[in-house]
Amino acid sequence: MNLGHEKALRVKYMRLQEKLLQSSATILKLENFNYELFQKKILKILTKIDNISGVKTDSSYLNSLKNFSELLKRTLQNDRLKIEEKKEILLKEANLIQKQKNKKLYKRKKHVSEDD
Repeated sequence: MNLGHEKALRVKYMRLQEKLLQSSATILKLENFNYELFQKKILKILTKIDNISGVKTDSSYLNSLKNFSELLKRTLQNDRLKIEEKKEILLKEANLIQKQKNKKLYKRKKHVSEDD
């Protein structure tokens, strides 16, 4: 595999993972939450992610996204949990990952003199 192809796969994988996070968080936050619609949409994105294999995830953010998609799979397959419990677990994890991303974005200190 050449370097350009690997990079393109990595970008596609990362975008699908972020789409999964954003879609699931948006649907989970809805007042009129529909579990069947949620499950259908998430499984569609998860199958696209599963088709991409062999992508290295070096950053902690990408590892968090990968762990979230695995948590989604396990949670959707778990029949012992109630829908509200599933919703609570997934929403909490999605918010933590979004918080991690935002923390990284606002990390830089601006307008600080060099002698401080």
